[in-house]
Amino acid sequence: MLIHNADCKEIYYPSSYEEVVNLIRKANEQKLTVHPFGLGTNHIGKQLFADVCISMSKLNKIIEISKSDLYVVAQAGVSVDMLEEAIKSEGLFLPFTYSGTLGGLASTNKPSIFSLLYPYPKDFILGAKIVTGNGEIIRSGSKTTKFSSGYKIWKVLSGALGSLGIYLELIFRLIPKPEMIAYAEVEDPFRYISLRPWGILSTVNSAKITNYLIFGGFANFIKKVSEEYSINFSEGLPKIDLECEKILGIITARGEEIEVLRLFQKGIAYVGAGYVRVCDPNALKLRDKGYTVIIEKGCQDDEKCFGFSYSTFKLIKSALDPNNIFIAGLD
Repeated sequence: MLIHNADCKEIYYPSSYEEVVNLIRKANEQKLTVHPFGLGTNHIGKQLFADVCISMSKLNKIIEISKSDLYVVAQAGVSVDMLEEAIKSEGLFLPFTYSGTLGGLASTNKPSIFSLLYPYPKDFILGAKIVTGNGEIIRSGSKTTKFSSGYKIWKVLSGALGSLGIYLELIFRLIPKPEMIAYAEVEDPFRYISLRPWGILSTVNSAKITNYLIFGGFANFIKKVSEEYSINFSEGLPKIDLECEKILGIITARGEEIEVLRLFQKGIAYVGAGYVRVCDPNALKLRDKGYTVIIEKGCQDDEKCFGFSYSTFKLIKSALDPNNIFIAGLD
C-alpha cells in the first residue's frame, strides 16, 4: 500500500499508547522495519519501503491547556489546525504554520514564516512522551521553560523525521494571541529590524526578489508603523508556496539568506532561520562549497537526499533504536 511517499506492507492506526508499544515490540521480534507518520502531508526525502507504517492520527487528544503558564500538552496526532482552534478561545497562539499534526511539526522541524522571532518548532518544545525503538516509553522535559536537568531527548527527535523514535505526547510553549497579524511588501526589509518584526519572507521569481515584512502584535502598533513608514499592510499572512517537482533546502548563516536566494530563479528565503528553499537542482553544487543542501521533494534513489552524516546521530540512533527498525530516508 502506498501512503504519501512510503510503500507499506501494513498500515496501522493505533488509538492507545499500548497499541503503539505492542507494534514496536512486534517489529523487533520479527525484524520488521517501521515508518511512523501523522497525516502524511509533509514527507521529506525519497520514497520509503517499510514493513509497518504507523499513523498517529487517532492519538489526537488535547490533554491540557494552561493559559497562565502558556503551554499545551497534546497527543502527537492532534492537527495544528485543531490545536489553533482550541487555543484561540483561550487567547493563546502557536507561532508556526504547518499542514499536519503536532508530531509531524516536531519531527520535520520546518522553518517558521515568523522566522525572525520564532525560527523553528524545536525552540517551542518543552518536553514529550516518546516511544523508543525498544518499545519503551520515555517521558522527557517539563512544563516549565526553566527545566534544565537530564538529556533533552525530545529535542533530539525534532528534525529526525521519525528515525529515532515516535512522539506520543508533546508539550509546546505558547504565546499570547496577537491582536493582529499583518504583512507588507517592502524594498529593504532590514530597515525595520529595530521594530522587531516577526518575520521576513523573501521570494525570487525569474531573478526578481520580493520581500515581505510580517508583524504581529497590537493593531495600534501596526497602524502606527504603517503611518510613520508609509507601509501598506494587509491583514493576515502572504499566500506563498513553492510548487515544483524538486525542492531543495539550503542551510545558510543567518543574515545571508537573501544573498543565497539571489543565486536562483525560483525560491523562498526564511530570513533569520538560516534556510532557503529553491527549485533548482543545481543547488546541490553548493555542497562543494560547504553548504548543507537537503532534497526535500523529488529525491531519487541514486541521490543523497540529505548530504550529511553525523557520528553523534549514529550514537544516538544506536541508543534509542538499537535494532534499527525506524526508517525515514536519512542518508
